[in-house]
Amino acid sequence: MAPHDPVDTFAGPPGPPDPDGKDDRFASARPAEATIKGFTPWQLAASAVGVAVLAVSMWAILAALGESDIGLLFLLPTLACAGALYAVSVRRRLREGVIADLAEALARHIGAPDASYLDVDARQWQGGWVGVPHVLNIQYPTEVDDSAPDWAAGVAEAVHLHLEEQYTVGRHNIRGHRLTLRDPTRTGSALTPEPVARAERARDAVRRALPEKIARPVPTQGDLSSWLVPLGVDASGTRVGWNLAAPQGHLLVLGRSGAGKRVLLTGIVVEAAARGWPVWIIDHRRVDLLGVRDWPNVQIVASTLDDQIVVLNQAWREMEGRVALIESGSSRSELEPLVVVIHHFREFATAVADAANRAGQSPAAASLAHDRVTDLLRHGRQVNVYVVLSLQRADDALLREENRDDIGTVVALGRLDSRAATALWGSDRPTEPAEPVPGRATMQSGDANPVLIQGYWTPDPREARRVNDEQDLYLLDALRPSLVTHPVLHVQRSRALADSPEASWRVNLNADLAEGYGASTSGLADWSRARASGGGPSAAASTQVETAGWSEMVMVSQLQAGSLARLDDDTGWVIIEQVEPVQNDGTKLQIRWRGNDGTGSQVVSRTRAVRIRHLSDGVY
Repeated sequence: MAPHDPVDTFAGPPGPPDPDGKDDRFASARPAEATIKGFTPWQLAASAVGVAVLAVSMWAILAALGESDIGLLFLLPTLACAGALYAVSVRRRLREGVIADLAEALARHIGAPDASYLDVDARQWQGGWVGVPHVLNIQYPTEVDDSAPDWAAGVAEAVHLHLEEQYTVGRHNIRGHRLTLRDPTRTGSALTPEPVARAERARDAVRRALPEKIARPVPTQGDLSSWLVPLGVDASGTRVGWNLAAPQGHLLVLGRSGAGKRVLLTGIVVEAAARGWPVWIIDHRRVDLLGVRDWPNVQIVASTLDDQIVVLNQAWREMEGRVALIESGSSRSELEPLVVVIHHFREFATAVADAANRAGQSPAAASLAHDRVTDLLRHGRQVNVYVVLSLQRADDALLREENRDDIGTVVALGRLDSRAATALWGSDRPTEPAEPVPGRATMQSGDANPVLIQGYWTPDPREARRVNDEQDLYLLDALRPSLVTHPVLHVQRSRALADSPEASWRVNLNADLAEGYGASTSGLADWSRARASGGGPSAAASTQVETAGWSEMVMVSQLQAGSLARLDDDTGWVIIEQVEPVQNDGTKLQIRWRGNDGTGSQVVSRTRAVRIRHLSDGVY
């Protein structure tokens, strides 16, 4: 792949932050504007002095007029009011000192330069002369990274350590950068309740707060410039996701069959494609991710084992090529992210080992899949190659200890047994496992504590078209990228005769990825799946798919008269007769076409992705 100009794809500064550079996130940030909370302590003190002076003056005047008794009746209550005002000013000054100290502590916790960048609005003070607030509204700068799943909980813990009172997250407004903390557990001046009861109530609150299904939101322009791929929401409604810019940028997805791995992986593919990133998929089950095969910027979905071996080998070669670019002086920021999804890694690695054994290869060749994936996990992030691994069990022997150290985000769907949970989380294993709800998962990002989340629902494009679900089709249309930045790839092998498992293995290791659609799904007899008995050349040759044409996804602006295109499911395949711009609208084109059911025309966006078919020997 050629180096990528990030300005063409991202709206903001691309790439992960430079670990050796200086953190200048707050260079353009301005201190927060304080919330208006009424009179200041000095204004109250001045008012108290003014009331006292007024009382004394009135008493002196009445005494001079011979009405000293009346003056005394006026003086005493007025002085009491002045004293009350002064006491309120003293208490408000003490409370402001508490909040100022809290703001300093929170600024250190979230990485802000100082407390002036925060606005802490404390309300409902109770308990004692100064008391403690029951509601805290914290406004923080937009430059603060609040993407971690437990970021809000961490702020609540920091407040707890400073005020010695337990707070819970009431609301986290991510767009408004405002966090509300509440203390619903304390009554009167009593301290927090017994920890076990508090934890049980917190778990009940989490279960009640999480929805059973939430549709994937359509990415905004700000989302598309971010390296955070949304995965779902936690109990506070905070969006959580996979941060590719984290020190360990790879993702591990765990879960039994039916727990929601396919839906989660589909959402990850859709989000990555929307950002203009190329996506390579190894789908060992062959049909789980079939729906995104025609999705823009999804370059290849390898279903046969032969193609899967080639794609994995090419991903490793791509990583090595990028390393060479860095060595020659290129910058990491010039390399776009490449997302490699390996679905059902255990079955895939086992099938590769079986194929190597059938081909008479060495034990080193049998571990090809595991060794390539280990290298990608260990070195891929340094050149923006990111791996999404899908497994059923956390205690799988293929997931070595060093592999876990290279994985930044883990999503465990459904309930895990105690052995798998201990292998995954260790002593930090969650006390409340995920419920058996599709998409319900336990997620850990970096070194943060695991949290319970509900994954976003992303429809399967193929299934949505089959059942004609209008709601899912509408969502998919909104999620579909309007610009195709990466062409479809196919496996291109040499013309060497593959008449044996040994020859087929060698051809696969030397194969490349080329643009466009190939002449067949594999192009080879699938020796890796053929049985020892009855698996000769004639039997294997029957698995080949013969076709004489190939198709690709292009933009409408690339259509020409005579192109054979599929504009939508209603028109089917049609011949383009004319493409002309729409008057006074440079964003649309008018297409005139001819098909089996007659002629027609429609106005479509210039950047809309459509499929065209190239002819070969006069056969489609």
